[in-house]
Amino acid sequence: MGSAAQNADVAIQAQQAQVTGVAEKKSAVWEEALIQEFIYAIAHLNHVEQHLMEEDAFVGEPIFGDLIDLFREQRKFVGQVLFNVLNIEAQRSGTELRSAWESIWCALKHVTTALIHVDECIEKLLRKARESQDPAMIDNIRTLLRVRKAILEGVLAIIDRSRKASTVLTKASARCREDICLEAEQK
Repeated sequence: MGSAAQNADVAIQAQQAQVTGVAEKKSAVWEEALIQEFIYAIAHLNHVEQHLMEEDAFVGEPIFGDLIDLFREQRKFVGQVLFNVLNIEAQRSGTELRSAWESIWCALKHVTTALIHVDECIEKLLRKARESQDPAMIDNIRTLLRVRKAILEGVLAIIDRSRKASTVLTKASARCREDICLEAEQK
């Protein structure tokens, strides 16, 4: 009788471990999906800014300047929520030196926008490939799909490494290179 009870206990423990493992796996999948949604939200908001700036440049008038600022601020709020969800305490430098967190934020902004541009290149090449049936075009699409995958993995790696190195990053800073990033702080 004792061994039957022990077997039942072992079976129950195994079932509980399996349920816990499934829950942890679901949680990890949920978190990864959520992070990817944040990535796309940041990228699309930055893309909106770019399109509105292009339109202002095309017409030669600052018609959308206030909306560009609005979308930029919303993008920053989305980024802050991402950092909050991941328990990353990003600190601003408040000086001419950019904190490591500000540099990481800037890198995330640029790389997520690059991801959207690669998506658009793939979409345009797919249309062209349907028309031309050119095998070289299909090879180019495959290459861009690999690039896209690598970019997304890189974005996730930036976020993961930032989270793991948060203490070191909080202490670091670098001078802002205006030739790379033209976004100025609004006061």
